[in-house]
Amino acid sequence: MSAQVKPQRKRRDGQATRERLIQATVEILSREGLGAVSTARVARDAGIVQSGFYAHFASLEECVVVAAEHIGQRIRDSIREGLSLLREQGVGDFELVLSLYRRLLTEVEAQWQFIELLLRYFREPTPLGRTLSSIQQSIRDELTQHLVGILKPLDIPNGGRPEAAFLADLMVSMLLSSVQSLRWEPSLNKELVVYLLTVETLSMAARTYDWMTEKGHWPKPTRGRT
Repeated sequence: MSAQVKPQRKRRDGQATRERLIQATVEILSREGLGAVSTARVARDAGIVQSGFYAHFASLEECVVVAAEHIGQRIRDSIREGLSLLREQGVGDFELVLSLYRRLLTEVEAQWQFIELLLRYFREPTPLGRTLSSIQQSIRDELTQHLVGILKPLDIPNGGRPEAAFLADLMVSMLLSSVQSLRWEPSLNKELVVYLLTVETLSMAARTYDWMTEKGHWPKPTRGRT
């Protein structure tokens, strides 16, 4: 084996071990929360000795920050995929909105320990706090951006961004409250929760549009517009 191949293999093995450490931290954060994360636990779950942890991360906090970024990206990807379908097929499609909420509810349930971590620490001036704050803002921006695209056919002044951002905040608030209710009431029917979220969102959007056009804040639809 050439001297050049050995360093390449070593780098690949090192990267694979680092990814296992990140994935182990992601799983612990998602299932059990920050209090369950330790170098010993992460190393054990990744299949290496504890001392080997520091060959890949300078500190436990650095590993947690990277894991948090991975979870944030997973949540953003789920939002992006669902809202892209909604924008393409129509904001008023009840079954599509239903499937979007089902997707988001499942994702947030799976990541609830991380969501609680985010809500608790995102204001703290630490590397983890700054990372969580950035994740929160990027999720809000992602949701707002897609909602702006959905609202575009309505010709709302200023592109509808303030309205989209407010709607994004309402959706997130309703979603988090729904997951909390499901955790507090284990026998609560999840499909009922998804159904009510969909009804409330579509009803709220329709009533808001009617109110804004009646008050003259938005232009009324031109003839022939659906």
